[in-house]
Amino acid sequence: MEHELIIQSLNKISAEGAYFLNNINLALPRGSRLSVLGPSGSGKTTLLRMIAGLDAPDSGDIRFNGASILNLPPHKRNFGMMFQDYALFPHLNVFANIAFGLKMKGMPKQEQIPIVEQMLALTNLEGFENRKIDELSGGERQRVALARTLAPGPRLLMLDEPLSALDRVLRKHLLDQLTQILSRLHITTIFVTHDHEEAFAAGSQIILMNRGCIVQSGTPKDLTQHPVNDWVRQFMG
Repeated sequence: MEHELIIQSLNKISAEGAYFLNNINLALPRGSRLSVLGPSGSGKTTLLRMIAGLDAPDSGDIRFNGASILNLPPHKRNFGMMFQDYALFPHLNVFANIAFGLKMKGMPKQEQIPIVEQMLALTNLEGFENRKIDELSGGERQRVALARTLAPGPRLLMLDEPLSALDRVLRKHLLDQLTQILSRLHITTIFVTHDHEEAFAAGSQIILMNRGCIVQSGTPKDLTQHPVNDWVRQFMG
C-alpha cells in the first residue's frame, strides 16, 4: 500500500528543553483516515501545525508523495486545515466564506460558483448562500467551515477538534454527518480530538499521544482491549 504522508523522527523542543513533539513517526496510506487522540497539551495540535507548515520542527522530516515538504510554505502544500473555532469571516455571507480559498487562488467568480454549489450540496447547506454567519447555528457554522476547507480541493485534510464547541447531542449528529462526507471524498484525513468516542468514529486508525509522544497506535479494538500500559488503560476508561 502506497504511503502518501510520511513523518520521520519529528521533534519540537521548547526553549526550556521540554518536548512538544518527541520522535514522532507516522505513515498514512492515500485515502486513509487517522484519529489523533490525547489529552490537552499532548502535542496533537502542534503535530497538525507542523504538517500544515505553520510551525517548523527542530529535527526530522515530513514527506508527501515521496518528497520532503519542510521547505514548502503553507499555501504551496495545498493542505486543508479546519480550526477548532472555525475562523469564519463574520462580514462575509456563507457563499463568500466558502469561496474564500478559491478567490485567494485568483479563480474567476464564474468558476467559483459551481464549486461552491457542490460544497453546499455536500454539506447539506443548499439555500444558505446568502445567510450571514451570525444567523447560523453552531452545527451550520461547522459545516460552512468544512465546506470552505474542502472547496480548494486539498490533497490532505486536517480537522483540529472540529466538534469541541458543540453540545454532546449535536456533536453525535454532526460526527455522523462528517464521517459520511469523508467516506464519500476518499481524501487522506487527520482528525484531532481529546474524545475517544469521536476518535473511534472518525478514524479507522488511532494514534494516542501524551506529553509529545505517540504512546500507542492501532485500531480502536487495540487501544481498548490491548492497552500497552496503565496510562492508556486509564485514559481509555
